[in-house]
Amino acid sequence: GRGVGVRDPGKDIERDFERLRSTMIEMMKSLFHGGRPTSVRGSSFAPAIDVFETSSAVIVLMEIAGADRKDIDIHLDGRHLRIAGARRVAAPVDAQRCHQMEIEAGPFERWVSLDFTPSRDAIEAVYQDGFLRITIPKRGDPSVTSVPILTE
Repeated sequence: GRGVGVRDPGKDIERDFERLRSTMIEMMKSLFHGGRPTSVRGSSFAPAIDVFETSSAVIVLMEIAGADRKDIDIHLDGRHLRIAGARRVAAPVDAQRCHQMEIEAGPFERWVSLDFTPSRDAIEAVYQDGFLRITIPKRGDPSVTSVPILTE
C-alpha cells in the first residue's frame, strides 16, 4: 500500500531538535569550560559531583580541592543529602597583577536525592586528595543528621 515507506514529519522534527539541542549543549560546554569566563571570584559555584551505585551503597564523589574540611557541611534530611561549604582561594600576598583566574572559589551547595531513606549511623564521609567521598549504605531507618568528615 501507499502507507509503506511514508516518513512521519513529526519524528523528523523531533530528531532534528534533539540533534540541535545536543550540539548547543556541546558548544556551551566547550565555551564555558574551556575558558571559564562565567566565574567571578567570591560568587557561589557548584563543584562537580559523581554519583555511583553499588549493590550495597550509593557513593557520592565531589571534587573540592582547596576547601578546608571544617568549611564543609554534610547534612542528611530523610532522602536528601545536602553538601555545602566554601572554598577560599587567595591570591599570593605579593601579587601585583592577575593574568589568569580560573579556580572557582566562594560558597557552594549541592543536593543529592536518594530513592531510599538511609540510616544516619552508617554514612561515612572521607575528604582526601581534594575529593570528598560519601558512602551511603542502602538499608536503614529514617533520620535527620549531620555527617562528620574523616581524613585518611
